[in-house]
Amino acid sequence: MAEKFAKFQRYVLWLYRLYELNTQIAICEPWEKVFCHILIGSCISLILYASYAYVPGYCLRLVGFLIPPAATNINDTFNNIKCATADGICSNSESYLT
Repeated sequence: MAEKFAKFQRYVLWLYRLYELNTQIAICEPWEKVFCHILIGSCISLILYASYAYVPGYCLRLVGFLIPPAATNINDTFNNIKCATADGICSNSESYLT
């Protein structure tokens, strides 16, 4: 078990060194490394949050657009769309963020 843990530690250290060399952080001073790590971590976390918050709503909207619900009459489908207001704001739009 200890041998597997040591092998895992070496692998993680190798990945970290690879990350440092590929991003050119290896040549920075320690305070610059911290700044770069925080900057990269912030960008990745913002991308992950945006993917979590916005992509499901867009996917549901796309599926609803591509596969509309079965309507008995074609006019029923168009009557459900209430975007023809004077100010141009859809009344049936939903917010997926709370």
